Amino acid sequence: MKTSEEEGYILVVTLLIMLVLTIIGIAANRNTTIELQIAGNDRTQKETFYDADGGTELAQELLEQNIACLSFSSVNVNGFNADDTYKITVDNDSLGFWRAFAPVSPPTDSDRTFYFPEYSGNEPHTNFKLGGNTKLNTGAAIQMAAGYEGRGKGIGTGGASLVYDIFSNRIGKNNSESLIYVEYYHILGQEGDCYY
Repeated sequence: MKTSEEEGYILVVTLLIMLVLTIIGIAANRNTTIELQIAGNDRTQKETFYDADGGTELAQELLEQNIACLSFSSVNVNGFNADDTYKITVDNDSLGFWRAFAPVSPPTDSDRTFYFPEYSGNEPHTNFKLGGNTKLNTGAAIQMAAGYEGRGKGIGTGGASLVYDIFSNRIGKNNSESLIYVEYYHILGQEGDCYY
């Protein structure tokens, strides 16, 4: 026969087991919530990085068009869907930005060459800044009048390149930010057609 003390002991053990299971459930729920936040932040950062990286491709194409066309105001480009059109805005003091031959620093909202897309407030956007210098290319040497024997003259030709530093700074969702830097070479004399 059971006494009342034994029945109380079973109740206490049952309550302790319920308490332990509740604590484990709360910990599992909190861990899942944190893991979801980490995954969301990782996705946002990757999107921001790839947007900045893609921006360098856009900047290279705009640079080539600016060299070929010599003047810009703003450029409309097609988006991902046929109905989407985005506007790339070139700051007025940077219309002939291919002539920006100076060392450049990363862009900010107040110091940039152009940006994409138009925005107001804290919406996601990409700022670009570029500048560079001229570099003489090495080329093939032509020996003239027995130059290989040391009695003639040699001439080397290789042309010149414009070497640009391109910065693409993406300001993304949730204050995420990514900065990409590339060095871009344009060989003088190989300008393409103007599509602007």
